[in-house]
Amino acid sequence: MAIVDDDAFIRAALARLVRSIGYEALLFDGAAPLLSYTALDGLFCVLADLQMPRISGIELIQILAIRHPALPVVAMTAYPRDATRLRALESGAAAYLTKPFDADLLENCLLGFSSHRNL
Repeated sequence: MAIVDDDAFIRAALARLVRSIGYEALLFDGAAPLLSYTALDGLFCVLADLQMPRISGIELIQILAIRHPALPVVAMTAYPRDATRLRALESGAAAYLTKPFDADLLENCLLGFSSHRNL
């Protein structure tokens, strides 16, 4: 699984949360580093913040929907709005979470994906 967030504190907290429910996490400080990762097809899913500089989470979702359509992307935001949720889902997000969220909510979201790979 990949965690993409420009905030180092949030990345670290999400990595601990993800590991606490039994998944491994690769951390990326933005969309560009994730997109240059050569093993995207081996990922279980991507947790992506929507508010990031340069390439936004929405843009990342759109790119991944074209390049890796089988890779689920979970959109995350600390600034929830109905319009943002709708745009994320229409862009190809498999789910939309509002930060902060707990382990149970994240685990239920991840269990909804059919593939169960470690990363």
